[in-house]
Amino acid sequence: SAMSSSSNDINSPSQTQQLATRLIRGNNNNNPSLNPPFKTCIAIAGGGSAASSAIASTSGASSILLESIVTYDRRSFAEFVTNYNHRDVVLDSDGDDGGDDIIVMGDNNNPSQFSFCSTQAAILLSQSALSRSIQLSPRFQDRALSCVGVGCASALVGNTESSNGRISTAYIALSTLRMGTTVWEVKLENSDEILSTDKRSRGIEETVVSNLVLASMIQYREGSGQDDYDCMIKEILDKDGDELTVQSYKVTGSNGRSKTSDCSPAAGARQIIQGDANIVSILPVLQHIKNDDSSQSFQMETALADGENLFPNDVIIVPGSYNPPHHGHVGLANAAVAALRQMRRTEEKGCNEVSSSSNMLRSRYSSLESFSTSSSSSSALKNLWDTVDKHEYDPTVLFEMSVTNADKPPLDPSEVERRVSFFPTLPDMPKDWGVILTNAPLFSQKTSLLDEVCSSSPFSNRKMTFVLGTDTFVRIINPKYYNNSVENMIDALVQMKEKGVHFIVGGRLEQTESGSKKFINGEEEVKSLPVHVQEMFTLLTEDEFRLDVSSTEIRKQMEEQK
Repeated sequence: SAMSSSSNDINSPSQTQQLATRLIRGNNNNNPSLNPPFKTCIAIAGGGSAASSAIASTSGASSILLESIVTYDRRSFAEFVTNYNHRDVVLDSDGDDGGDDIIVMGDNNNPSQFSFCSTQAAILLSQSALSRSIQLSPRFQDRALSCVGVGCASALVGNTESSNGRISTAYIALSTLRMGTTVWEVKLENSDEILSTDKRSRGIEETVVSNLVLASMIQYREGSGQDDYDCMIKEILDKDGDELTVQSYKVTGSNGRSKTSDCSPAAGARQIIQGDANIVSILPVLQHIKNDDSSQSFQMETALADGENLFPNDVIIVPGSYNPPHHGHVGLANAAVAALRQMRRTEEKGCNEVSSSSNMLRSRYSSLESFSTSSSSSSALKNLWDTVDKHEYDPTVLFEMSVTNADKPPLDPSEVERRVSFFPTLPDMPKDWGVILTNAPLFSQKTSLLDEVCSSSPFSNRKMTFVLGTDTFVRIINPKYYNNSVENMIDALVQMKEKGVHFIVGGRLEQTESGSKKFINGEEEVKSLPVHVQEMFTLLTEDEFRLDVSSTEIRKQMEEQK
């Protein structure tokens, strides 16, 4: 759809600053918490770089801007999109043409015809910027819900003698994991009928493109109403011949199916049951009650499926049926967070004592390949990362529920939604958490699935830590479930260990024959295992966690209250 308007002086550096301020502070200056989270990396090729500088010079920029890069040279462009475009994405046109307009990223059959000012160039930049944004965000909720990649590829000619017959064009792409990519194709009026004194200079065209980059982010963040959106665009594109065409692309997953617009937990369960996905993540999304700025709540929404789930390093998995989820599950998860946090500190200290060479640091932080191995640079890098790591992030907690069962029919999607809906109502939830639905009722299946989407800790080969109650732990090491073979049981555990699996076990009170109560956490059972297998288990003490409630008891109480 083309838009045009009469001329005004909107495109000035001061207006660019105003747009940057609106982007950061939103339309809710009195209550900034109403602005949805937004973590972005921006990649500019050609014009549009003033958008980044305007954001960076505005108070509060660090709340949204992670990084900005200008890939002005072609080799710079090529290296950036090669280094960070890790996702082989198929973008399917969301228009009314039946989806025939498909762009396959990473599969250019005629590279000699690649245009550095094109839809494809902008999408490569935005997808790479999104990957970079995800890399810089240690929290899974941020990665799935807040990370944005913005790319702009343009060719601006300005008001010069050599510009006759050439049109200034820009392609602005904005990409997220959940929503796919939106591309703005811009053509700026530069016809011979316009007096040279009325034509935009190269500097003004730069400002126009920069303003459009900011406008695209404002429109995404605020979900601006159509009137507000049209007004903002008309003020920026202030010449009658200016054109803007907006095209949205859906992300098509590795299974070739386009994402559904239904974000309910029930829809996620149906994906599992129908075989469309093996892992579906469901996250708490902030909702605002209309006409009430102070009232807000969280609603569970399906976010990502299978390989789209870019989990942070070293995640915590808490398996369960969650019928219903309760404070015992949350307490166990929080105790596991504290235990894993302490394990990480111990491992990091051990790594630093063994080696502080820059080779070790490069192994941990892949972006340091070009640094020298001199002791002075090693010391500087160690101090650098010690400073960065002072702001410690808690491990991500994923409450896992298998929708399918080994010997029962799958859960009804409506029942899955009912159970999942309890999570945001529970107090003291971990700082970074989500629910994952799987089709993996057995632990061997869980580890195989999660092995594909989890990455290891920088200081150990641990990828995932399963958090269990004592009863589940005892079943895992019971030879009965391994054809009554101790050897098979040990082999199965070793295979899990090789995939980076660790276990944290929470204890409970057990009534003895004398009627007294005794705390059990599997300590005696662990001692019966070989030493190299014992290392897989961390047993929480009674002071760290004790389970005094069960889902069965809570269901009984809920029935009595009806």
